[in-house]
Amino acid sequence: MTTDIKKTPAAAILVAWLIVGIPAGWGVYNTALNAKKIFAAPPPATATTTPTTAAK
Repeated sequence: MTTDIKKTPAAAILVAWLIVGIPAGWGVYNTALNAKKIFAAPPPATATTTPTTAAK
């Protein structure tokens, strides 16, 4: 009794991982960039009053 074992070529496995890994990595990267916005400090408040002239 003999069994024929077929091995998948390493190049095919590499291509399959690249097809899955590149979009997944891009998604993780963009998610991290957007999540960074949530934890960023709010911008400093600016004065909304108009300057007054000196009294004479």
